[in-house]
Amino acid sequence: MTDKDDASAVSRLSITHRMAGGAAVVAVSGEVDHTSAPELMQAVRTGLDRTRDGLCVLDLTEVRFLGGHGLSALLKATRAAENRRQPLRIVVDATQPVIRPIEITGLEEFLALYHSVEEALHA
Repeated sequence: MTDKDDASAVSRLSITHRMAGGAAVVAVSGEVDHTSAPELMQAVRTGLDRTRDGLCVLDLTEVRFLGGHGLSALLKATRAAENRRQPLRIVVDATQPVIRPIEITGLEEFLALYHSVEEALHA
């Protein structure tokens, strides 16, 4: 078996971090499943550590798949931010692979969802 054949050897996520003023913005693209959900959690933790004004924005508009482990990671990330008294604002736009699982599970009532990074930054 080669590294190309081993799904665990290849990250299904691409994550970038940037600052928008004092807020940390974490942009994620790719697939959030059982192998990549821990990577998503670590990215949010890093964003929460980097923020200077207490706000972290998680941009999921380029995510192509959000599985059950990804949903769990979003809920855990939201709770981790609440424990730090730092808001986590999640940008979902109308991305069906992301918004549909959130709506089906009813998590939109527990997550702070926004349509754009700009909206999340200025809410």
